[in-house]
Amino acid sequence: MMPSKKLLDQELTNNLQFWLQNCINHTNNTLHSGISTACNVLSDEPLGSMYVSRALYGSSTGYLLLKKKEYLNLATISFQQLKSFKNPKGGFYWSKINSEKFAHSPDDANMAQAFTLYGLVAYAKINPSTELNELIENQSNFIRNTLWDTKHSGFIDGFDQNWNLGNSPTKSLGTHLHTLEAFLALYEYNNDNSILPFIEELITLILTHFITKDTYDCIHRLSTLWKPLKNEVWAGHNAECSWILCYAANTTKNEELILQCNITAIKIMSQIINKAIDTKNGGMFNVLENGKPIETVKIWWPQAEMALALLNGYKITNDIFYKNLAIDFMKFISDNFIDKSGEWYTEIYNSKEPNTKIPLVHFWKSMYHTVRYYFMIEKFSI
Repeated sequence: MMPSKKLLDQELTNNLQFWLQNCINHTNNTLHSGISTACNVLSDEPLGSMYVSRALYGSSTGYLLLKKKEYLNLATISFQQLKSFKNPKGGFYWSKINSEKFAHSPDDANMAQAFTLYGLVAYAKINPSTELNELIENQSNFIRNTLWDTKHSGFIDGFDQNWNLGNSPTKSLGTHLHTLEAFLALYEYNNDNSILPFIEELITLILTHFITKDTYDCIHRLSTLWKPLKNEVWAGHNAECSWILCYAANTTKNEELILQCNITAIKIMSQIINKAIDTKNGGMFNVLENGKPIETVKIWWPQAEMALALLNGYKITNDIFYKNLAIDFMKFISDNFIDKSGEWYTEIYNSKEPNTKIPLVHFWKSMYHTVRYYFMIEKFSI
């Protein structure tokens, strides 16, 4: 039996309450950048625009689902802090060190641009304003006009802070997948049909270039001419990619794309189910090598993505196998990943004990995979 809506709403509420109680610096109304498993503030943790935009997404979506004013207040704090990352050359800076100096990551900065748009749109859904609409328009135009490869299509990673292209440009799954997600959110917000062809193009690029045709694994990085670079297979990204592609295709109502994404998703899931699931201890491993797990831990976000991908598989096939396996994953998450504070552990050992050395909240772990998990379960409406 699927977990009850009451249980899932309570888990989401507990998670949001954790952020309200632990993650706000009330001295200056900003977000703390890190929280330990003992719920202590980690002031040395760098602060990223992706982290803040994910908090903006999570708090805004929490308010959308549960309608508690405190979550709107958290979203507003996140929004104000995100604006401090605005780059006068366009887009948003990657991160801050010691709250002052901006830092940069040429390979990842574009992904932050996608999440910034994603967060801004989520906030606009609950607190629309002229300022927000202008920021959204500027950011979406910046992404499409500055980061796009006009010769070979797709987004190019490898820019410096002034958006000059460096000597080692590449194209990444993360930038393409999360930009697709951001423009999907934008379309759902403004219903601008002119966005749909761009969404269709991104779906086609991912299907064509970022998924292997034999093992249906996602390729993380390619050359600017779409040649695959050295790759590490992540089952979590495979699962995430499978359901996002289907959700995007369904949004376009393009029957050919819907069929293509559905077929690809089921092929991806068949591989993950056979290779990544821990049939002894529950849950799934992430990193695979030669089709086998090489880890001894379970990480939080692949479990959430696997549950959603399985629900998507059930939606496509109506095969109860997918639904039952999704329920197993949801129970595994509820029983093993959620700390008494309400936040999810970053990782647990095969013994199901948490790794308490890794913080509950850190540069790469904000309010994205967790909150989106609860939001998308409602979307799948099983």
